[in-house]
Parts: sequence; C-alpha cells; structure tokens
Amino acid sequence: MEIRDYLKDELKRLNRRNDLLEKEANKSQFINLGVEEAIQKNTLAMCEIAKVL
Repeated sequence: MEIRDYLKDELKRLNRRNDLLEKEANKSQFINLGVEEAIQKNTLAMCEIAKVL
C-alpha cells in the first residue's frame, strides 16, 4: 500500500469522525468546546493532508 492510499484512508477516517462529532454537538443543548476544538483540529489535519495529495 502506498503512502497516498494511507493518506486517503486518513482523510476518510477524519471525515467520519467529524460527522460523529457534529452529530454529538447538535444533540447537546450546550456548547461543548472540546468537541468544537476536535472538529477544528480534524479539519485542519484534513486540509494539510489534501495539500500533500
């Protein structure tokens, strides 16, 4: 498996993780800064991976 394949898999994993975090955030009545921060960090990581691809 090439590095590009690993990076694509990581993009997919981060995207799924963000979807789950967004659903969790939408269910809650309160703003959970930890969830929001995790979404931001995942998105930043996805952008950095996309630059490489």
